[in-house]
Amino acid sequence: MDSTDLFDNQNIREVRRGRKESHVWDHYFKEPLGSGHYTARCHYCNQNWSRGKPEILKSHLALYCKDVPLYIKTEYMEMLAVGTTSTMNRKQKTDSDSSAELTADRKDKIDQALIRFFICCGIPFSTVGHPYFIDFVQSLCFAYGPPKRTTLSTTFLNHETAIILNKIKEELKYEKNLTLGNLFNYCISN
Repeated sequence: MDSTDLFDNQNIREVRRGRKESHVWDHYFKEPLGSGHYTARCHYCNQNWSRGKPEILKSHLALYCKDVPLYIKTEYMEMLAVGTTSTMNRKQKTDSDSSAELTADRKDKIDQALIRFFICCGIPFSTVGHPYFIDFVQSLCFAYGPPKRTTLSTTFLNHETAIILNKIKEELKYEKNLTLGNLFNYCISN
């Protein structure tokens, strides 16, 4: 066994020690970029990402890909709806002197209320980074740090969209003799 064989075996072991690969990659072609990162190309619509991130790839299959089979779209939409925002990688500002800790459930409820507020009131996502907005939020709940604009406009928005689409699907599951007029009235009233 020469030194290159030892080096190759060591690299293989290092790769295997990393994070377990997400099943979302089964639906994408990938090319290694290095450091465990990959480019991604959708099997169904051929959309490309210079760096494929599993959360973005899941959102694509659930909400944006027009050519994905329905059972896969449904599976990933349910994953998005069930996933909590507190488990998504983001840093939370906390005060070391403060004894007021937020539970994951409480953070999720605040995040959901925040995204609904921004969407329903037509407030630009860039507002979340404004110093006065941050000051306002922290005066209400010091232990809560608002998410970044990109997290709000991608991860949280996709999560909320999946929840709403699943609710609509559940409501319409047992309905019969629906017309487009009925569906339009249902969407407007809810």
